Amino acid sequence: MRTFVHWTGIYNLAAGLGLFFPALLRQLGVVLPDTVMWTELLGFIVGFLGVMLILCARNLPARGAIAYWMGLLRLAEFAVLGWFGFFGGIGTLIGLMGLADLVFGLVTLVALPRALGRT
Repeated sequence: MRTFVHWTGIYNLAAGLGLFFPALLRQLGVVLPDTVMWTELLGFIVGFLGVMLILCARNLPARGAIAYWMGLLRLAEFAVLGWFGFFGGIGTLIGLMGLADLVFGLVTLVALPRALGRT
């Protein structure tokens, strides 16, 4: 489970850094807002959460609660990213990222308590 949490943190960090390259996102079919401030702010938040997950993976028994709450947050991200990605015209890539968050969130919520021996 430690490896899974670590790699989901790297996924978040990479996604956060990707938000700092609007030209690349436009090439991938993502519709961005008029001001880059919103994408950069989201990039900082997502990147910070990725760093938190990477640090949590180092001592999962002590910091597992943070990773668990991130699993809950990923379910909310799925709802937002899935809706706007597939139905809101933002871009299919965003919807696919939402689906990845759904999988990561469900795996975290089910497997983390079992791996740590907690309920």
